[in-house]
Amino acid sequence: MMNSPLMRFMGIVLMAIAVTHAEMQDASAADNKVSAGSKMAMVIIGASYAKGWNVVALDGMPVINKGVGGEQTHEMLARFDRDVIAVKPRVVLIWGFINDVFRSEPEEREEKLQRTRENLRNMVDKARRSGVVPILATEVTLPGDEGVVASAMAWIGKMRGKQSYQDQINNHVIEINQWIRGLAAEQKLVLLDFEKALADEDGRRKREYTTEDGTHLSARADEALTHYARGRKLLS
Repeated sequence: MMNSPLMRFMGIVLMAIAVTHAEMQDASAADNKVSAGSKMAMVIIGASYAKGWNVVALDGMPVINKGVGGEQTHEMLARFDRDVIAVKPRVVLIWGFINDVFRSEPEEREEKLQRTRENLRNMVDKARRSGVVPILATEVTLPGDEGVVASAMAWIGKMRGKQSYQDQINNHVIEINQWIRGLAAEQKLVLLDFEKALADEDGRRKREYTTEDGTHLSARADEALTHYARGRKLLS
């Protein structure tokens, strides 16, 4: 009876539950340990670009990375109290909205990106009401297609009044980034202009700052962002 396939399967399930529970306890303990000394820390909240940024400290503040891959701004806002306010950091860096653009159909994009603006503003407001200093970051653009043929096709498409998928996405990213710059100026917030830090003369992300599959930031991008951010005064 104990050797039946069903019993063996149940045993595997129970072991998996036990391991997951242990991992969750370890993660909770680690979070509590960080939270206990977080009053001088910076929390970074965002999606996969933020999650992949391996920066340990900025402007003398230890960094607590709360990036979650694939998230949109409404999901960042939904967990803001738990992952930012409850940690009680000195500063929060709010970075990332490109998934809002990726996951919207053309006919609904303008309406959705208006909600993106509202979500970003609400995160700034939440931080300030809780005594946390908000810092804003612009989003990085997508790279263009690589190679002579791709460049020629892009040029021909441009001459015909057509845009590549990357340029369509980038136009929306640049539009929201300009709004973010305005919000930072309006509220006298520090701005990390990551778009410009990684962009070429056409506003596209430089190829060396992109992983081979073209989806995420490369190690060189990581280094460039760290160098750029460490050159900025983040606290007055």
